[in-house]
Amino acid sequence: MAITTNNLKVIYGGAAFNTSYGSNPETVTEVLQFLRREGITSIDSGQAYGDSESLLGRAKAASLGFSLDTKVAGGLWPHVNHTKDVVIKAGEDSVKALGVDQVDVYYIHAPDRKVPVKETLEGINELYRAGKFKRFGLSNFNPAETAEVIRIAEENAFVLPTVYQGNYNAAGRLAEKELLPLLRKHNIAFYAYSPIAGGYLTKTPEDINSGKGRFSRDLPAFGAMYNSLYNTPKKLSFLTEFGKIASENSISQAELGYRWVAYHSALTPENGDGIIIGSRLGAQLTNTLNWLKKGPLSAEAAQKVNDLSKIIEGEEILDNWNDYISKKR
Repeated sequence: MAITTNNLKVIYGGAAFNTSYGSNPETVTEVLQFLRREGITSIDSGQAYGDSESLLGRAKAASLGFSLDTKVAGGLWPHVNHTKDVVIKAGEDSVKALGVDQVDVYYIHAPDRKVPVKETLEGINELYRAGKFKRFGLSNFNPAETAEVIRIAEENAFVLPTVYQGNYNAAGRLAEKELLPLLRKHNIAFYAYSPIAGGYLTKTPEDINSGKGRFSRDLPAFGAMYNSLYNTPKKLSFLTEFGKIASENSISQAELGYRWVAYHSALTPENGDGIIIGSRLGAQLTNTLNWLKKGPLSAEAAQKVNDLSKIIEGEEILDNWNDYISKKR
């Protein structure tokens, strides 16, 4: 049973499974059972997502019929050098925590620029040879780094990346310029995370200026980053026009964002692409799935969203990692 009318893959973001958010094996099982009923059978987790992996393992997600993806933290953990041995141990720990012998996709969550790429890839390749994962993925690598990984993997007969997980939404389309053409050239599927730009696309300029949600100045980790990336005159103007399009079509801004990514972006099921949703169980998750089931926007609405890119020309971002986090280190 497909969620989207075009059969674009839908993956559930397992970062939502975390005891700091109130999760436990029972609540995780409840979400998993709901997802199964809706036809979603792929869960994305990661070493950097707190206890997400162990919660999925304790809930026996694999036994419930779910395909599991996970990630070695890579550059997200600046205190760790991702050498061959470190990567191997991380992979072994992840599959053990998840309660499986093998995951579907094993990603490097972000490039560790402190360590030679080849050394990190040696660890990835050993895990692949040991059968710990089926497919190798990259996340948050810029186009040049992605090309370097492909080159080194080819030169050394290492496993090649076949999935890329990246930021992609109506206000974040920089991937279309260099990254996506590179991925298409090498037959690498694209899984889009942050389809509503971390909540930015659901806000009004007034919400942002008043510090609503992740734009709160009281959130040291998120507030400074989201205001730096999105609280600019161009981005606020974009948001005003985005809100007008949603209003004209009698839908919410969140629905407009999700349906644009699923049906009017560069993602295609033929290339194996997918969309990652992170809504938690309840009305938010139900609404997200119902929006995706509705199919494409009107041609006029889709074109209006496409045209908004002109407003933020020169301020497009690739992702939070490349455009903010890594620059602060």
